[in-house]
Amino acid sequence: MSYLGIDIGSSQVKATVFDAAGNLLAEASSPYRYTQPQHGWMELDGNEVMAGAFKVIASCAKTVCATDPVRALACSSQGEAFSPLDAHGNILAPAMISGDTRASETIRAFTAKYGVERLYRQTGHTASAMFSIAKLLWLRENQPDIFNRSRLFLCFEDLLAYRLTGRPVMGYPLAGRTMLFDVIHHQWVPELLEACGITADQLAAPLPSGTLCGTLRPDVATELGLPPDVRWVTGGHDQVIGAYGCGARRPGCAMYAAGSVECMVPILSGPVLSDELAASNLCTYDFARPGTYASVAYSLTGSNLAEYFIREIIRDPKQDYAQMFADMPDGPTDLLAIPYFTASGTPYFDDRTPGCLYGWRFDTSRGTVLKALLEGVAMEMKLNAELLQQNDIALEQLIATGGGFRSQEVVQLHADILDMPISLIGVKEAGCRGAASLAALALDSVEIPAPKVIREVTPSTERAAQYAERFKLWKNFSNHIRSF
Repeated sequence: MSYLGIDIGSSQVKATVFDAAGNLLAEASSPYRYTQPQHGWMELDGNEVMAGAFKVIASCAKTVCATDPVRALACSSQGEAFSPLDAHGNILAPAMISGDTRASETIRAFTAKYGVERLYRQTGHTASAMFSIAKLLWLRENQPDIFNRSRLFLCFEDLLAYRLTGRPVMGYPLAGRTMLFDVIHHQWVPELLEACGITADQLAAPLPSGTLCGTLRPDVATELGLPPDVRWVTGGHDQVIGAYGCGARRPGCAMYAAGSVECMVPILSGPVLSDELAASNLCTYDFARPGTYASVAYSLTGSNLAEYFIREIIRDPKQDYAQMFADMPDGPTDLLAIPYFTASGTPYFDDRTPGCLYGWRFDTSRGTVLKALLEGVAMEMKLNAELLQQNDIALEQLIATGGGFRSQEVVQLHADILDMPISLIGVKEAGCRGAASLAALALDSVEIPAPKVIREVTPSTERAAQYAERFKLWKNFSNHIRSF
């Protein structure tokens, strides 16, 4: 028995196949790049994403077809971005991904009219340009020809489900990231749909993660080399599916992921809605298993920072990551960095303040600049961790995943700044593993085991104390920069 998990991210789509014991049987990836046609715009071509998804599914299916054919598949998807489709299923415009800020003024005006608390209590989220509701409002106001021709508005999980099965369905966690979904009563919010000028049948059917949703279309199964009876299972937002896949499955555990978005995903025993969390833009929405919830604290600058550094500072695409990180100084730098290379993420949802580096001198090395920028991201995450803990959300175990944590130096830096141990696991693709595990659980009542912790990275007592003092300076510096 084998199960396939797909992970649709902002830079690539990946697929992996696991057996019931959690052994990796096949894997494939297909890269793509978002475009920035204007300042503040970040777009992905949904057709390119779907072509990549079909490619990696077919590649994995071919690898295991003779020995252990795929029986079910599910998807872990980036949130918020959607593609408008016409009555024939054709994509009418690119998807606006998380870092797209064009709808900032639109959502501010809407929230002022609708009510901040009302919106939070209904959806578990506080307003930002990243959410689907903001993008829908912007599309309606600024591209009415596309909006009026659109029959469906589908995020990437449900778009893939639609292409594979003919039925647009999505997991509750992804529905939550649209900010159109009632995370307590699990339904689309009628007043929000009306405000956007759409109806519920223009969105996917929201279902709990791990729900069997029928078989693939026969022609599609044949095209992909999959068995005719392979089943589709709902997954959800990549952060919670990744948390499930990396083994953060109980309250007190949290995934700490370093991908294009760096985020912390603590697991909650139930919904937590408070004025304090709302003020910090820390959400509550469904986890990968029914009855449990999650929050997410994040910086929209993550491992993409290293990619930017190679492209624009080093200007050598062949640069070795290990050597680049090894060039960083051992201790804390004497620089202060605000890592807002795009909008900030939590707790500020700041789409106005740019990145800032303070203290740069002629004797500042390139490795010091890189480390200072990474310190800035980790400081932002420390601030988020403190806010979660102040609201009685436990962070007893941080389980690290993602390409941004491939370097020992980077993991140690985060452990020192957060002053918390970080558990390393021997799994690269937590999102794919989480999706595959949901597929296994739905079809055969088999839960793929959580990956084993292979090492604990503990903070250095000396450096943690140094960073605690630097954190005080950094918070003061951050507040002043953001006040400009």
